Amino acid sequence: MSDDIIVSRDEFDIRQILDCGQVFRYYYEDGGYTVYSGDRRCRVIQTDAEARIISDDPDYFRAYFDLDTDYGAIRAALKGKPFMDEAVEYGKGIRILRQQHYETLISFIISANNHIPRIKGIIGRLCDALGEDMGGYRAFPTAEAMADRSAAFYASLGAGYRAEYLADTAKRVADGFDLEAPCAMDSDSANKYLCSLKGVGPKVADCILLFAYRKFDVFPVDTWIRKVYADIAGESAANAKIRRQLTSIYGGLAGVAQQYLFFHKRETAGR
Repeated sequence: MSDDIIVSRDEFDIRQILDCGQVFRYYYEDGGYTVYSGDRRCRVIQTDAEARIISDDPDYFRAYFDLDTDYGAIRAALKGKPFMDEAVEYGKGIRILRQQHYETLISFIISANNHIPRIKGIIGRLCDALGEDMGGYRAFPTAEAMADRSAAFYASLGAGYRAEYLADTAKRVADGFDLEAPCAMDSDSANKYLCSLKGVGPKVADCILLFAYRKFDVFPVDTWIRKVYADIAGESAANAKIRRQLTSIYGGLAGVAQQYLFFHKRETAGR
């Protein structure tokens, strides 16, 4: 590996980026993180002052970690909005990754009603079984490779009831379901489009749109966001109402706000 990227820690914290629920194919080992995306990987090691991103494809990982976006300006635009100031400061090293469409789709189908160690385990076994051998690691499998396997195969990897969804969605994509189409759609239309795939509900679709399509005006709602909403509104509500109201508060940066709020609430709960 060569051509290291050096990034200031002022706006980059690899632990915060990886631990805020947007990605699952990474491992902490030997004092740093190994991160996989598609058929590529990088190594990230950071000190108090800087992070070093080591890979054979620095241009890819500069884009993947969204290093050319000014997150200082994003944080400044969010400051002053409800519950934002503390969350923004706490998670100021978060960046929204530019992930591949198919990998994100499959990963978030697996993530539904699941917990992170189990999600990572299923994805790891999926890559080991069907991913191309890249020499020392496996790529994320293609839709065509996955379409050749049955639901029983995915069940054998530990996918549980999601096995049927994985088999069906892989076949849909391999048969021509257009994963580029959401790029040209508004977020609500794109959400409905993705929800036509088995295993994709509104929350999973919002995650895919935020983490793979750069739709910053979506707002995935999970357990932690429901707690945030209760703090803001003083009541509980259905996910659709929470999504609608918090999107109206945070506007075109709602998705980034969601990551700050999610990370802050989960990390500080019980303190």
